[in-house]
Amino acid sequence: MQLRDLWDKWWPERKPERSGIPLTDRQRRLTGYLLILILAAALMLQVTSPKSASPVTSQWSSTDNANGEAEPALGGRLASSSNYEEEIERKLAAILSKIDGVGSVEVMVTFSTSSRLELAQDVNGDQTVTEETDTQGGKRRVVSHRWNEKVVILREGQKNGDSPIVLAEHRPAVAGVLVVADGAKNPGIRLLISRAVETAIDIPPHRVTVVPRRK
Repeated sequence: MQLRDLWDKWWPERKPERSGIPLTDRQRRLTGYLLILILAAALMLQVTSPKSASPVTSQWSSTDNANGEAEPALGGRLASSSNYEEEIERKLAAILSKIDGVGSVEVMVTFSTSSRLELAQDVNGDQTVTEETDTQGGKRRVVSHRWNEKVVILREGQKNGDSPIVLAEHRPAVAGVLVVADGAKNPGIRLLISRAVETAIDIPPHRVTVVPRRK
């Protein structure tokens, strides 16, 4: 359909009123083209306008190494102690089995502490000072403090639910590691396994025991 036909369809020609100034055909065409361009531009803006982005919330937290010392990290949630124990055992067994001469290997890890989350808290407190005078003329000054702690909750809507803001994730501290390997009969392999475990999870040598597998 030509622009002229579109214009005649939307704005049919009317006889000019006596009180107004009649437009020429050229003026009407220019006005129609201008209106069509404005409508097309508005439609393009509506189609190409980006959708409003949902708010992205990032939170800084920290995770602990095997000794329970906090290390910086971003986001994430702390797994339970049992899951963390299984994860360490699986990773240690996988890496130790790749060492030449170790053979089949099994790993058991024990912990001295449990997992702990450090949550953000809104702390409000006030101090009250009371001065008392007894019947003997003695004076006593009493200072009392009152604190109100409330966990800060992150509102994420009905879909994701609400969750507390985690400031730090404290991993359980490793108490000891027991390694059973086929190649541990060789003193050199046994020492190599022990040093590999010490380096992998950063624990001292006296917490690592390596024994050969029973035939």
